[in-house]
Amino acid sequence: MAYNPLPQAPSRNAVQDEDGVNLSRIWDRWLNTLRDLQREHFTVSQELDVASVAANTSAEQTFTVAGLLTDMQISVSKPSVNAGLGVVNARVSAANTLALTFMNATGGAINPGAETYKIVGTRY
Repeated sequence: MAYNPLPQAPSRNAVQDEDGVNLSRIWDRWLNTLRDLQREHFTVSQELDVASVAANTSAEQTFTVAGLLTDMQISVSKPSVNAGLGVVNARVSAANTLALTFMNATGGAINPGAETYKIVGTRY
């Protein structure tokens, strides 16, 4: 049986796209774009002590979270379930200030207490 070695890979500059741009430059641009996008994300887990939310109402509460910027879109994950209580909005109301709106759909006040929330901010 004859031994057939794998063909030699082309040099980085030998492969070009339809516009004649070297493949290495295409990959460089793509990787730089990914790096730049990653710089635009902020993720933190932080304990937030939520105050009691009155019956049949919604209320916004603010918390200090270092690193938040006013041009970030915010996503928040509450770590546990409290029947009738939901997080209905999350925003950055000022630099380093997270504003969460809680909705209580029950006939009694709900005090969820302190929990560690996951907070993700994205800049576009």
